[in-house]
Amino acid sequence: MSKVAKMPPGLSARELQDLYDRYAPGMYRRAFALLQREADAWDAVQESCIRVLQSAADFRREARPMTFVYRVTTNVCLNMLRARALRDVAPEDAGHEGAVDALAATECRDFLMKLARELDERALTVATLHYLDGMSQEEIAQVLGLSRKTIVRDVQRISALARALGEPEGIRRGAG
Repeated sequence: MSKVAKMPPGLSARELQDLYDRYAPGMYRRAFALLQREADAWDAVQESCIRVLQSAADFRREARPMTFVYRVTTNVCLNMLRARALRDVAPEDAGHEGAVDALAATECRDFLMKLARELDERALTVATLHYLDGMSQEEIAQVLGLSRKTIVRDVQRISALARALGEPEGIRRGAG
């Protein structure tokens, strides 16, 4: 049985095409940064588009549409990473990234997969934004629509877990 996204109320076919043209490249960059596999990244873009369409009302209310699209794409990718966390698969060639950046990104993703086994979805999203994207707590709060105080608590809990799991030295972190 295939998923068929219904046309969201209030959006014409042209508006949907405009949304895709505007956001798909950023969605792909985000997905590839997390998944490091071209085919998986495009699958994530398609799944993210379906989810955005299915929640068009939330998308319309979002103050910054890219924030909403970014969050949906991140969650789709994290779910995909969680699903393959049990497999130890090497990423495809990182292409434009240098060898050092690719190694650091791979180390970070491997570490996030370790965390994925221990964290709920929101906490894993916070960890991804903190470790992989290097976002500050304030930026994470804005992206997720949560208070900074909540993010501070989450980051403290995640950091304690990270230390217990053997957080790799030199892993990038967001500012406070």
